[in-house]
Amino acid sequence: MDRTRFEALLAAYGADVSRWPESERADAQAFVAAHGGEVSDLREEAREIDDMLAHASVAPNTDALAARILAAAPRRAEVFDRRALLALAACAVFGVVLGYGGGLLAPAPLEDDSYFAMAFEAPGEEG
Repeated sequence: MDRTRFEALLAAYGADVSRWPESERADAQAFVAAHGGEVSDLREEAREIDDMLAHASVAPNTDALAARILAAAPRRAEVFDRRALLALAACAVFGVVLGYGGGLLAPAPLEDDSYFAMAFEAPGEEG
C-alpha cells in the first residue's frame, strides 16, 4: 500500500481500521507500522472527524430536504411539444391536399364504368 491509497482509505472509512475493507486492513496496518510517524497527523485528524460524526445528533429535516431535492431536480419535459403537434397537423393537411390534387391531375381511365361494373356486379349477371 502506498501513501495515496492509505490517505484515500482513511478519508473514506475513517481512522478505525476495523471499518476498512477487509482486503485492505493488513496492508494498512503494515503501512502504519512502517510509516506511522508520517501519517500520525492524518490519523488524528480522521479520529477527530470520526468523533464529531459519532456525536452528531442533528436529525435531518426530511420535509425540507425533500423540498430542496425536488427544487434542484431537472424538470420533466412536456409530453407533447405544441410545435411538434402543429408540424404533424401541417403535414397531414399537406398530404390530404397533395393526394386530392394529384387525383384531379391524373388522367381519367377510359373504361372507368366497366371496372366499376366488374367489381360490383353479381356473378352470372351480364350487363
